[in-house]
Amino acid sequence: KSPRRRCRKKGRTSAYSYTPEKVKKLPHDRFQTAVLWQSRGSRKSTELLLPKQSFQRLSKMVIQSAGGNRLRVQLPTYLALQEATEAYLVQLCEDWKLCALHAKRVTVASSDVHLVRCLRGARA
Repeated sequence: KSPRRRCRKKGRTSAYSYTPEKVKKLPHDRFQTAVLWQSRGSRKSTELLLPKQSFQRLSKMVIQSAGGNRLRVQLPTYLALQEATEAYLVQLCEDWKLCALHAKRVTVASSDVHLVRCLRGARA
């Protein structure tokens, strides 16, 4: 390592400031694998990503808007529906990230979303 340089500040005779050394950046490949491992970790975890109550309210609203005013759903059904929904969304986000990484970008663009939808069979 090279020693840090000391620079005198104007106006003060005894105060020294240190110039920061260069921050070592991760290689781009390591960053990409870290992003993928992070999404894989959320896929393997057993805890839910969305709050139970808000998901239950949302699914009740969807069921009522679909015409099921008299349809009642038990709590285990909501939990199973929530787990399936979260698994689908995590897989969808992974596919978006893979498309962005393939295009040598870090940020997901709308073209990535469109490509994933076309590859999955949902056109437009």
